[in-house]
Amino acid sequence: MADATSPEQPSPIPAHLAQFVVEQDYAQYTEIDQAVWRFVLLQTYSRLAQTAHPAYRDGLAATGLSVERIPRIAEMAACLARFGWGAVCVDGFIPPRAFQEFQAAGILPIAADMRTRAHLVYTPAPDIIHEAAGHAPILPDPIYAAYLRKVGELGRRAFATPEDAAVYRAIFELSELKETPGANAAQIAAAEARVQAATGAIREASEAARVARLYWWTAEYGLVGTPAEYKLYGAGLLSSLWESYSCHDPAVRKLPLSAACCDVAYDITKPQPQLFVVPNFERLFDVLSEVERSLASERGRAHALAAALASGELTSFVLEGGAFVCGVPEQLIGDVEAGVLSLRGPIGLGRDQTLLGRLAPEREPYRVPLGRLKDGRALSDLACAPIATGAGVRWEFRSGLVVTGSWGSPRVAASGQAGALRLTDYTMTLEGSLGFVSRGALLELPTGSELVTATPGALDANFFEPSEPNRRTVPRPRSLDASECALLSLYERALAVHRSLLGARAVAAFEQIHRELQQDHPEEWLLRWNLLESLLKLGEGPELSQTLTAELDLLEERFSHREPIASGLRYLARRAA
Repeated sequence: MADATSPEQPSPIPAHLAQFVVEQDYAQYTEIDQAVWRFVLLQTYSRLAQTAHPAYRDGLAATGLSVERIPRIAEMAACLARFGWGAVCVDGFIPPRAFQEFQAAGILPIAADMRTRAHLVYTPAPDIIHEAAGHAPILPDPIYAAYLRKVGELGRRAFATPEDAAVYRAIFELSELKETPGANAAQIAAAEARVQAATGAIREASEAARVARLYWWTAEYGLVGTPAEYKLYGAGLLSSLWESYSCHDPAVRKLPLSAACCDVAYDITKPQPQLFVVPNFERLFDVLSEVERSLASERGRAHALAAALASGELTSFVLEGGAFVCGVPEQLIGDVEAGVLSLRGPIGLGRDQTLLGRLAPEREPYRVPLGRLKDGRALSDLACAPIATGAGVRWEFRSGLVVTGSWGSPRVAASGQAGALRLTDYTMTLEGSLGFVSRGALLELPTGSELVTATPGALDANFFEPSEPNRRTVPRPRSLDASECALLSLYERALAVHRSLLGARAVAAFEQIHRELQQDHPEEWLLRWNLLESLLKLGEGPELSQTLTAELDLLEERFSHREPIASGLRYLARRAA
């Protein structure tokens, strides 16, 4: 566990993740966006000051957040640096591996888009309310911050499957579509069907899915305390106007957190039927350690190799002595004791978690011998043998693989130890139905014969080509129709009145705005709520206040209680009391 008195520092952004970092264009937030942020934050803060983990109340301001205005992510990054974290702006969903790498490095990826008024209570797409107001406020707690890093690292080491990738793509499409203006019911239904088909194709949860569930039931929807007396700390609860309230319903079961939570699937589009409670943040590490022990990379050898082959994703194969090879596994002929593993490129070779070089792409697969030679020697033994450069060699492996060629100078690590053997003018031959013959000018093999383990991704980030910085900005410019433009103008006028006028003059201006609402925007409830809040602060306009309250009550029925109008009125009533 991290030392609570000396928080880690955020790592520099890995070069290959630069492609996901975008610029926040603050000018694209309209006064309607600001009103959505303010409405959600005012009420959640009022409620969560009593029901959230104690770090939440002070953590809002400490991490650069205000209930009044959407935060600037650059300012948040500067504030988070005091707690060993950073923040970057991203464009909505990013691949799970990238998200995990950011968190493992102590960097909080924040989606800069703002949910629409239509999804004020909850949005399935990442937005700045969830990412900023959900995750950031608890980060000043050093134990929880250390957990968030470690669960990100655990996710990096958990193998996914092609089925996981299909589910991610389907959920991404659905969430984006639900926030796309003009998307119709048929399009959404088709996207939901694709999600169901993708999830239905999964026969067994991968270890990446199991770690994702641990993350969901802790960092997203976690409770701390006891099933009877608890506080909220999960970002999904802290950022949801509805679930921060509905989670207290006795119908939502409160279960003690254990590694068994990894067996419980979740649906991001529905309220959660159960939540898990951890006694304290220290206990999170016990559960994480139990899950970690189940990973194929921890179990090693045949378990890790099988998981890598099933994943079809970039993998680092670690051999005895610290040598490793990176590539995408394609086929295994034989087994982990005596076999030939085929990888496709790009291929990287290294030692002691440091990349020694990338191999030039070839048409044929790159093949790694597994197991010792017939005479019992390992490739690491050959690296230490006194062999003259250019001398002919012939290696016969227990798998039946035969390699011939001329000895070349090995690749050497900084420690002075060989990390890869080299043969020139080589031939690699394997007899049998799955056999092959391959020839080439240069063959490089890692200096290890016995597989120790395999882990997803690259052990050294230098394996990846640096990505170009992303020059996109978010939120993107939006086209508003005439009605939306007129409504936005009313929001701007209302704000200007609130800031500059007092007493009867303000009331008269609000009355004019209200008349235009009645005529052109009869179902607009949020601006009516803003007008009512301003009047209550001013202590003026009792007649208009009564009218607005009555209209809001009617709109609550009109929207079949799907909008948080009633909770907004209760908030104002508490403020006025």
